[in-house]
Amino acid sequence: MKKVVRIIGRMNGGGPARQVAYLHHALRSSFETILVIGAIEPAEQDMRYLLQDSIGVIEVSTMSRSVKGWSDLISLVKITRLLWREKPDIVHTHTAKAGVLGRIAALVAGVPIRVHTYHGNVFQGYFGKRTSRLIAAIERVLNRVTTRVIAISASQAEEIVERFRVADRRKVVIVRNGFDLSATAVPERTRTEVRRSLGVDDADILVVWAGRIAPIKNLPLLLEVANRCTRLPTIKFLVAGDGANREVVVTAAQATDNLLFIGWQQDMSPIWTASDIALLTSKNEGTPTSLIEAMIAGKPFVATSVGGVVDLAKEPIRQISPGCTQAANGFLTSHDPDVIVSCLETLAVCPDLLEQMGMQGRELALANYSQQRLGSEITHLYEELLRYSEAPEPEKMLASPVRGKFNS
Repeated sequence: MKKVVRIIGRMNGGGPARQVAYLHHALRSSFETILVIGAIEPAEQDMRYLLQDSIGVIEVSTMSRSVKGWSDLISLVKITRLLWREKPDIVHTHTAKAGVLGRIAALVAGVPIRVHTYHGNVFQGYFGKRTSRLIAAIERVLNRVTTRVIAISASQAEEIVERFRVADRRKVVIVRNGFDLSATAVPERTRTEVRRSLGVDDADILVVWAGRIAPIKNLPLLLEVANRCTRLPTIKFLVAGDGANREVVVTAAQATDNLLFIGWQQDMSPIWTASDIALLTSKNEGTPTSLIEAMIAGKPFVATSVGGVVDLAKEPIRQISPGCTQAANGFLTSHDPDVIVSCLETLAVCPDLLEQMGMQGRELALANYSQQRLGSEITHLYEELLRYSEAPEPEKMLASPVRGKFNS
C-alpha cells in the first residue's frame, strides 16, 4: 500500500482542520496515511477532537503559526527526519507554514510527489505589502518543485495563477472542500427550542456570523453593521467563534441589545437551525465553512465578495446596486456597511425571498460539497500522480504528466 504523509500547521478552528481530519481517515482504505500536525497557539480552538483516533498522527510541537526562526528550523529538521524514516510516496501539505516546511523537507528527503493545498492565501489582508511580496516570491520558488497545486475554488485558482502569479496554470487542479451533509437530517432540536435557549424571539430575524475572531475576518465591519441595524429592532446578530480579539465582541454584546456572543461552538448545526441569515465580513477567504454549513441548513447569505466566496453564488446573478450583487442564494457585497445593512433589511422584510434563497443554497451545497466527493477526487489525483511517477522512462517521454485543470 502506498504511503501518504499529510502535513498541516495546526489543528485549529477553521476549514483546513476539518478537511485534513476527514481525509486522514477516509483514505486509509486506499493508502497508508500519516498526519503531521503543529502546535495550537494561545486563544486558538483545538480541533484535534475531529480525529477519530491517534493512529498515524504525529505532533511536531515546534511548528506553529507564528514565524519563529529557530523553532521553524528545528521543525524543518524534524519533518525531514520523519520523511527519511517513513519514505512516503506522497507528501501533501496544508496551510502556509506547513506548506513551506513540508515541501522543503520533502524535496530534501527525496519524496517523489509533492502536493500543496491552498485553503486560502496569505498574499493579501494578513501582512504589509513588503512582507506579502516576499511571501509570494517564496511560494513561486516552492511551486516550481511542487508536483501539483490544489485550489479549493475556481476564483482561488485564478488568483494564485493570474493575480499573484505564484503557480503555473498547468500544475493547478481544483478540488472543492467536502462537508458532512448529515446536517441535512431532521435536527434534534427545533428552531423554537434553540432560540429559547439563546433568548431569541421566534419573530426575530437572526443573523449569524461564525468563525475565527481574527483581523482577516474584519470584525470592525461586523460591529458597524450591527450598530447600524439598531434602527431595525427585529434584526438580531449572533456571533459564534473565538480568537485573540474576542473581548471586543464581548464588550459590544454587553453594550447593545441586538448582539449576542456565544463563543466557540463545537457543533454549529443547532445554531444554523435557529438562524435566518449567514453573514460574512471577511477581507479574504478561501471557501468559508460558515457559508457552506449555512447553505446545507437552507439559509441564505450576505457576504463580502472576496476570494472563493464568489464561487458560492448560484446563477442567476445580477448587480442590483453599486457594491451589491444578488445571486439565487444570497448577496455579494462590498465592504460598505450601508450596503450590507440594506441586503439584510431586504431579506428581513421579504420572507418569501429569504426562503427561496435558502432552498437554492441548500441545493447547491448538497450537489457540490460532500465529503465523499472530496475523498474520491483526492484519491483519484493521488493515483494518477503515482501512475505517472512509476511509469518507465520511455513511457514518460511519450505521455504527458497529469495536467492540472481548472475543474473538479
